[in-house]
Amino acid sequence: MKSSWIAKSIAFDGKVRIIFMDNTHLLQQIFNRRTMGPVLKEALGRTVSVAGLIAGILKEPQQMSLKIKTSSPGVNIFADADASGNVRGYLSEEWFQLPSEGLSLGQIIGSRGNIQVVQETGANRMFTGITDMPYANITDDISHYYGQSEQTLTWVTLNLCIDHEKQRVSSSRGILAQLLPGGNPGLMQQVKEMVDGSDFMLSRHQKDQAHHELLLCPPGGWAILETKPLQWYCECSKEMLSNLLLGLEREELASLVLQAEPAEVVCSHCGEKYGFSPIEIQSLLDIFQGRRTIP
Repeated sequence: MKSSWIAKSIAFDGKVRIIFMDNTHLLQQIFNRRTMGPVLKEALGRTVSVAGLIAGILKEPQQMSLKIKTSSPGVNIFADADASGNVRGYLSEEWFQLPSEGLSLGQIIGSRGNIQVVQETGANRMFTGITDMPYANITDDISHYYGQSEQTLTWVTLNLCIDHEKQRVSSSRGILAQLLPGGNPGLMQQVKEMVDGSDFMLSRHQKDQAHHELLLCPPGGWAILETKPLQWYCECSKEMLSNLLLGLEREELASLVLQAEPAEVVCSHCGEKYGFSPIEIQSLLDIFQGRRTIP
């Protein structure tokens, strides 16, 4: 069965941390949940991908939330990830009001875009960092964020290939490299040259190949510290979404019951759809009216 994964490694005599990722299957799952145009897929795909890479540098039980605020009011991107490899991402509804053609991701992000990262560091402590987005492409902006907000030299690269005609993610791979204490900044250039000399990012025919055969051989050696799957997650449930129906007016609930047809509620975070039968809606109406009947 196809799966998405990240591999955590250390290289250059322990001076550089490198995270390798293949999240092709994960992005396909996300794109199957809602119809999106090419620019929206690029925006969400890049954001979820960098969140997946960040998951590789988290330690249990840490988790992080990523918010990308563009220059257009309300047009934002959100992603969450934790140290177990659980990832979620979604677009604000304002994205779906944008023209379907004529705008690039860079134009939407614009000169006033910013990145906000909220990370739980343990013991109920939170760290929040905010930086601008000088590159307006998300990938390089995340590298910029770590350099500015956390003073950690970081390089992130992604290769996201989407066949829009077939509605299929052909390949999505990424690498995050960070200089560790005591490392020479020049090592990052060696990492880039090493990646350029490999086929990990470019090959579309090795998705099912064991990840250890895809990694690189830097001077000073390297070692895989951990591998783990990346998987989609959302905390939504039918019970949780029923509260949205309870937020309707009593007359609206009664009207749904009279229609004698199922109602559908969609989670705004992940796109999961939950159906409610007329009997279930009647039960909610009984709750609304302060009494409970058994059908």
